[in-house]
Amino acid sequence: MAAGWLVALPSLLFLALLLALPLGRTLLAGGIQLEVWTQPYFQSRLAWTLTQAGLTAALAALLGVPLAYLLSRYRLPGGRTLLRLLLLPFVTPVLVAALGLNALLGPQGWLSGALSLSVSDGPLLILLGNLFFNLPVMIRLSHGGFSRISPALLGAARTLGASGWRAALSVGLPLALPGIAAGAILTFLYSALSFGLPLILGGARYATLEVEIYTLTAYQLRLGEASALIVGQLGLTLAATWAYVNLTGRGESTPVRSLPRAQGAALWLGLGLMAAVFTLCFVPLLAVVARSLLGTAGPTLSYWQAVLSDPQTGHELGNTLRFGVWALAGATLLGGLHALGAYLARSRLLDLLSMLPLMVSPVSLAVGYLLAYPRQAATLPMLIAAYVLLAYPLVTRSLLPALRALPLHTLEAARTLGASGLQSWRTVTLPLTLPALRGGMALSLATVLGEFGATLVLTRPEWATLSVGLYERLGRPGERNLGEACALATILLTLALLSFWLLDGGEGEVT
Repeated sequence: MAAGWLVALPSLLFLALLLALPLGRTLLAGGIQLEVWTQPYFQSRLAWTLTQAGLTAALAALLGVPLAYLLSRYRLPGGRTLLRLLLLPFVTPVLVAALGLNALLGPQGWLSGALSLSVSDGPLLILLGNLFFNLPVMIRLSHGGFSRISPALLGAARTLGASGWRAALSVGLPLALPGIAAGAILTFLYSALSFGLPLILGGARYATLEVEIYTLTAYQLRLGEASALIVGQLGLTLAATWAYVNLTGRGESTPVRSLPRAQGAALWLGLGLMAAVFTLCFVPLLAVVARSLLGTAGPTLSYWQAVLSDPQTGHELGNTLRFGVWALAGATLLGGLHALGAYLARSRLLDLLSMLPLMVSPVSLAVGYLLAYPRQAATLPMLIAAYVLLAYPLVTRSLLPALRALPLHTLEAARTLGASGLQSWRTVTLPLTLPALRGGMALSLATVLGEFGATLVLTRPEWATLSVGLYERLGRPGERNLGEACALATILLTLALLSFWLLDGGEGEVT
């Protein structure tokens, strides 16, 4: 037990300096001006933040839970491939998703023009953007919950006269509820803490608390009021994180079994839901690529020529890759130590602590750094440290379940054959957990490459990344700027997917 805490000590110190201290400083600053919560304007921003997050969670459950059940019970054409591809939206940079939705449904969007409808002035684009990122989370966690149910239980319900859907609702749904609830909690939290999507797609009318925090910090220098808004998020975040860790701690690992082929209503319903998920989660990405190659007069390479000939693009690309590699090294080290420490200590508290950076928004952290470390806030080490903090939990969340799933008899056999503790870890544990480690590293690197919130607050012009360059082009009017932004977005998306493919190798998982 004590050895586990000692192994995790470096990551815990890092959490204390880069998470606890900045947030504590934020609490002190925010406590002075908590009266901002009595102002109708900020109350309306809170109400909209919670409303759009709740609607996203409800829509994700409506689409994701039935599909997850069908995928866990039947073999649907392309079902396993879809489950694997659903990791891609998670590693897609937020600006790329926002740009894809704009290319389809924005003021100059293809669908909005073809159908003569305008959704750019309403909340629909934000909800669609939230679903793009969070519907895969809902499906994968619900699928895990349904997959843990023994087929014998559903078969017994059918034997007693229940129809297939009645057995699913009366037996399957209650047993899978922890996984479904975990997916709903994450969907709600990620939507409530989202920054890039509402900043680009929402405008002033549909700004969330995250956008207000950024505006108060970057443009109005009202750090006390920004801190007070952050304080209002922390209670909900901590409670939801604790609930998520407890829910995902239940049950055994997903068993591998043969599934019957879907037929009849199950087949057609499954195919329809899969088509809807594909449209929501992948068509925006295809739209970005297509928009970079098509102008009003037809196919063109002028957008790409302008982007590739601009020296600033090479500068931004170099920064993106350099910062990503540095952050990956730190995230792998700290995430691996945290996972190993939690495994050795068998501590639920260490498990919970690894989730906290994922549940605190990058903008809130950046504000905390400005308050706690005013002299270091505009330095490159602080920016890289922020990247590491946001990335290393993904390594921990990927590696820890793999460590817990290690067969004890294998390690005991290695020790019996004369291997020392270090040798058994090097020759047995590392090879068995390497796929999970690679998966966590892939998610971490892809996340850092497209990171936007902390970068926008902490960066300086000479540290501009592809995300910053993309955001600047989006702020300029005109079709040409939109086309060049799509070309930059395609480069960013390609980098994220390439890094994910090279490191993950199709094997890693995150829970």
